Amino acid sequence: MYCLNEWDISDNGAGAEDALQNGNRLLTGNGYLGRRGVVDEAQAADMPATILAGIYDQQGDKWREPINSPDPLYVLPISGGQPLMAGDERTASHTQSLNFRYGIYSRTTAWKLPVAGNSPCGTLTVKAERYAHMEDAHLLCMRYTLYADIPCRIIVKQGINRAVRDLNGPHLGNFRFLYAQGDSPAQRLAGLYCETLEQKIPLAVFSAFVSGGPAPQFETLEEDGGIFSKIAIDLDTKIGFEFYVYGAIYTANDTASPAAAAETQIRAAISEGWDALLLRHTACWDKIWRSGDIVIEGDDYAQRCLRYSLYHLWIIAPRHTATGGKALSIPARGLSGQTYKGAIFWDTEMFISPYFLSVRPELAAQFIRYRIQTLPGAKRKAADYGFRGAFFAWESQETGDDACSDFNVVDVFTGRPVRTYFRDKQVHISADVVYSIKKYIDHTGDFSILNEGAMELILEVARFFLSYLYYSPERKRYEVLDVIGPDEYHERVNNNAFTNRMIFFVFQTAREYIEAYRKNDPAYIDGLIKRMGFYGDFEFMQSVLGQFCLPQPDGRGIIEQFDGYFRHEDCSLETVRARLKDPKEYWGGGIGVASATQIIKQADVVSMLSLFSGDFSAPVKKANFDYYEPRTEHGSSLSACMYALLACETGGADWAYPFFIKSAEIDISGKSKHFAGLVYIGGTHPAAAGGAWLTAVQGFCGFSCEGGEIKIVPRLPTAWKKVSFTVIFHGIEYEITVTKDGHSICKK
Repeated sequence: MYCLNEWDISDNGAGAEDALQNGNRLLTGNGYLGRRGVVDEAQAADMPATILAGIYDQQGDKWREPINSPDPLYVLPISGGQPLMAGDERTASHTQSLNFRYGIYSRTTAWKLPVAGNSPCGTLTVKAERYAHMEDAHLLCMRYTLYADIPCRIIVKQGINRAVRDLNGPHLGNFRFLYAQGDSPAQRLAGLYCETLEQKIPLAVFSAFVSGGPAPQFETLEEDGGIFSKIAIDLDTKIGFEFYVYGAIYTANDTASPAAAAETQIRAAISEGWDALLLRHTACWDKIWRSGDIVIEGDDYAQRCLRYSLYHLWIIAPRHTATGGKALSIPARGLSGQTYKGAIFWDTEMFISPYFLSVRPELAAQFIRYRIQTLPGAKRKAADYGFRGAFFAWESQETGDDACSDFNVVDVFTGRPVRTYFRDKQVHISADVVYSIKKYIDHTGDFSILNEGAMELILEVARFFLSYLYYSPERKRYEVLDVIGPDEYHERVNNNAFTNRMIFFVFQTAREYIEAYRKNDPAYIDGLIKRMGFYGDFEFMQSVLGQFCLPQPDGRGIIEQFDGYFRHEDCSLETVRARLKDPKEYWGGGIGVASATQIIKQADVVSMLSLFSGDFSAPVKKANFDYYEPRTEHGSSLSACMYALLACETGGADWAYPFFIKSAEIDISGKSKHFAGLVYIGGTHPAAAGGAWLTAVQGFCGFSCEGGEIKIVPRLPTAWKKVSFTVIFHGIEYEITVTKDGHSICKK
């Protein structure tokens, strides 16, 4: 059972389901890598993973996914010739925890020791803590201590473990062991070189064992594909035995010589030592929390959940770039595993970027640069479907080509893949990218990102939508046919309100920036338009803006989600759920239980109303909230925060609060979908973590930036007395305090 405290979360479960949940719940990372919160002796069935950002591999026709690195921190205690593993029959007690103030995982496990003859039964206790260094991104550090209440000899197997689990692997080959000499008899160093199988990208892992006391007996092992030291340790009842393990991981995306770099990093870590390394690591976190924290007075549980959410954003934020200045972004499941192929979705732009835009704008800029650098992939995708311009990948990896397959779900009854249309029809992804660019410029005042390629991106997206439109001679308007909106349970619909509004926004933004450039830098924009051949597109776009279909509220104030939505069966969520014959059934698609009903997966119209709040009156917002919320399954972690934002705007902060908690505690409770059909979709939920920030700051505090100014509209939940947070706006850092009665905005 887990327990959430002020700055840490712990769990004492040791079963298979506990290992799965805690792998996510106790995740550590530093943006370069993410390490699942499993025990140090974890086997492949426990899904151990050290996921590297921005490097992928595909085998055969399986899904392409991120690399799971060999593990340099593997430690297995052995007693009487038998391995000791958390949760086995000899386990006396077991607790794991995560300090999310400093990103430190720890565990304490006790085992009953087998004793020969009439000797009393003894207990071996292991205490260990580890972290991914926040300053030295390639470095992993661990301190490991053994205690016994009877004299005994323990064997420790430590080294680089290759027995990790890939969802669609294997991904590494051409393994070679690398040997290195330690600087003292108390040290053992070893390395492992390998390459990705698809693109032959070199990867090197180094591991170092450093005794905290006398030099023990060492024996080198090469087994199970890994390289290990077998260490004999004699324990008495007076003192324990402490040692340190350092791991370093480099790929050819980082340096031309990953093996040399990994060995250099390891030797530097040994020389610096545990205490100094930890001091630099915690200092880095202190700096993060000084600007990135939110302080809530009056609600301890909300405070803890929100800080935990922000922690999960920081451990996956790519504060580094790959070789050649290649920008990175944040995958939909962060660095918690290989689910969703480690791909970047719209989650980053719409739910994650707003937090970093407010507290670390240069990271939001990097997400945009990632899209700029993957623009060629978006153009290839558009051309593949017979369109012009840029159609961004629904599941984007390092090149921008779409990793999303045509068959994303497996039918639970037949075992056959089900054709889905996420890749083909969720065209709003391109508009989402443009939306994030506009938000970045409005918030920072930094127009230079346009000259880096963002302006060309905007025009290519506009061109794509111009080629996608359908003109209805009867209705005398341009329509958007055959799409999927945020609600994925209803595929291939016409005039989805969210999608249409986002496309209209793209055209508006393109026109706004073209006109601004013509005033301030006509040579640049005229040259760009000429090079792109966009003159005709610009004239066409002007015409479209005046004849575009934007679904409007009906007599009740409700906006129909898509053409014909109101003709679908209007039934309750409970009615649809009762029709399930298997709890893992996929609700959408051609034969899903929700597809012919008005039950939707997640916020759709409500998302549009939240994003374009100024376009709609309070009564319209309230009418749509009241209509759509009972019909929403909230089958996506992206849903709750959008309802929370709209609830705040319609005077229902206390109505919004449960949605806030749902977002903020999703990776604490583990109450989320782990399967779509038969496909495993577990992992952490960074978009929900970002959504928790959106609800707290934009929803409850009413924070917005309009007309070049910060605005605050307090609407705190009943229990909240005060909220304090920091934002950087137009290059100036402000500390903002909000109460129920007012607010203050001060420069820091």
